Amino acid sequence: MRSKAVQQPPVRRVNQLHGLNVSAVLTEIFRQEGISRKEVADRVGISPASVTSIASRLLDAKLIKEAERVTAGQGRPKVPLAVDHKSTLILGIHLGPRTTGVVLTGLNGAEIASVLVPHPGMAAEAAFDLIVAAADGLIAEHAADRPILGTGLATGGIVDSDLGIIIDNPGAGWKEVPALDLLGGRLPGPLFLDNNARAAAQSELLYGHGTVDNDFVLIVVSADLGAVLVDEGRIRSGAHQRAGYISHLRVTEDPVECDCGRTGCLKAVATDDAVVGFCRAAGLPVRQFDDVEALVDAGDSRAVAIVRERNRSVARAVADMLDLLDPALVVIAGTPAERPEMLAQIRDDACLVAQCGDAAAERIVFSSDHALSLSLFAASLVVSEVLRTPLLFMGETAVE
Repeated sequence: MRSKAVQQPPVRRVNQLHGLNVSAVLTEIFRQEGISRKEVADRVGISPASVTSIASRLLDAKLIKEAERVTAGQGRPKVPLAVDHKSTLILGIHLGPRTTGVVLTGLNGAEIASVLVPHPGMAAEAAFDLIVAAADGLIAEHAADRPILGTGLATGGIVDSDLGIIIDNPGAGWKEVPALDLLGGRLPGPLFLDNNARAAAQSELLYGHGTVDNDFVLIVVSADLGAVLVDEGRIRSGAHQRAGYISHLRVTEDPVECDCGRTGCLKAVATDDAVVGFCRAAGLPVRQFDDVEALVDAGDSRAVAIVRERNRSVARAVADMLDLLDPALVVIAGTPAERPEMLAQIRDDACLVAQCGDAAAERIVFSSDHALSLSLFAASLVVSEVLRTPLLFMGETAVE
């Protein structure tokens, strides 16, 4: 069964200001579930009649819903508006170096169903065939005729999101892969591609720490590495889409060789693969990072020491981000964030080397999402676009 994309009506052209108003109304409802039409009008700064018209169209598109009426004192009862998290779905795909995660979510970012797709050592084209088949199966089993609004794809390394190209994913061995061209028409569209760190930052803006403070640096530590600066809610990609490439940040004086030819790089000491390598060198029976986690849970002193040393390197990178960029928060995503008990160690180690000293501790947090987080982060790329350009998902387009 092929993936079912959104069945859109014929495109209707509207003026750009209307498009901005529709985005503002939907975003306000997303931010505060249960808000009334009048409250939306007051906050957005447009007439109640305009909000009523826009809300009617959003209801028809199944992007929002009406909650139960609320009566408070005299006057007409309030009809709360909320985002409709159940009528449509989003596909999120994390293109991992050896295993890809595929997840179905609603607009609230909550997982509905997921599957893992192993593709160790495969070329991108061959891996994509397996991933598309897995996505089709997931949708056939769980979508229940609900339309898919789009597909978000995230991967490690350097990504040109504008051109839809994976420039370099060292972990997978993929270079100059035109991912959106290869996957267009095979997955529910529209498709959006970005790197792991920027996808994770987008998720934090929508659901996590970014809803409280939109000035932060997010660092992803997993089989891949990446960082992104979020400044007043804007994700900075850099002039050449390479901002946040922290793999070769020097974090230790230990002579640990990196594949770049230097020593002490973050990539050489802090990725999941690096940890697995250190464990094997110590004689521990591990094949993948999950085996390391199991040893840590069992209290194996050598595994615990190796993971602690990895976290010390992460802490040094965090301290550098605090010193260089002075964000309100540094948010850590990836495998360290899956062990909340490790946060205290990373905070303590960062405080030892950061110029701000002990004040660094309260500015270091773990990501809000954990389970299958990278796939959920990918799905957030679609949610962001739904909020930014809802007309695209309603069969309309804004023109100047």
